[in-house]
Amino acid sequence: MLRRLPQLTDDPMRAAEPNFTPVDTKSGSASLEIADALRRAITDGILTDGQPMRQSELARNFGVSTIPVREALKQLEAEGLIAFLPHRGAVVTGLSETDILEYSDIRASLESMAAGLAMTSLTRVGLARIEDAYEAFVCGTGGATGMEQSGRLNWEFHGAIYAAAQRPRLYGMIHDLHSRLDRYIRAHLELPGRKAATDVEHFQILQACRARDGEELGRLTKQHILEAASLSLDVIRDRAAS
Repeated sequence: MLRRLPQLTDDPMRAAEPNFTPVDTKSGSASLEIADALRRAITDGILTDGQPMRQSELARNFGVSTIPVREALKQLEAEGLIAFLPHRGAVVTGLSETDILEYSDIRASLESMAAGLAMTSLTRVGLARIEDAYEAFVCGTGGATGMEQSGRLNWEFHGAIYAAAQRPRLYGMIHDLHSRLDRYIRAHLELPGRKAATDVEHFQILQACRARDGEELGRLTKQHILEAASLSLDVIRDRAAS
């Protein structure tokens, strides 16, 4: 039987809210800014599975009333990043191994489909965007802050391919899955040599884009996603065991 991934307790020393920059309450987009900041904190692992999201503390941190905080939390609930639990309020949601494997299978199928569709209408401008995103990932994930940037840069590379398919609903579904999984799936980059292996896999994907080979691109994309998911779960299990 697959085990659930470890969850944080409600210990206030372990579940303290990070400090956030106050938002501009005059712009009318306070809830959007708060949602974006919390989303990044969750996907970057600053806010962790099971951690309480106390509205009063968040409002104080952001320098706003609880109204935009509540609106932001509702948006994150719709994205599956938090849940409202009886007697506990909002908490960051966690995924089980079963969840991660199922979402990864769905993601691999949708992304391989989008990649294949993209090659039927890929323009020179679209290819240039993919090439730029590839270079940004290779350069941006190699330094001391590489892990912090890996999720965003990885999405920008793959997302540039899927955007070329010109299927906004499909793109939105893929982006939603990426948001749910990113904080788990990036764990494989912690393995020795995995960064170099990922760069090679991305280069193979880029070459398939240059060749406009939708079938090969779909195959490489699916293999890349499932391999990353499998290795990341190994890392997560090792963390739990130690």
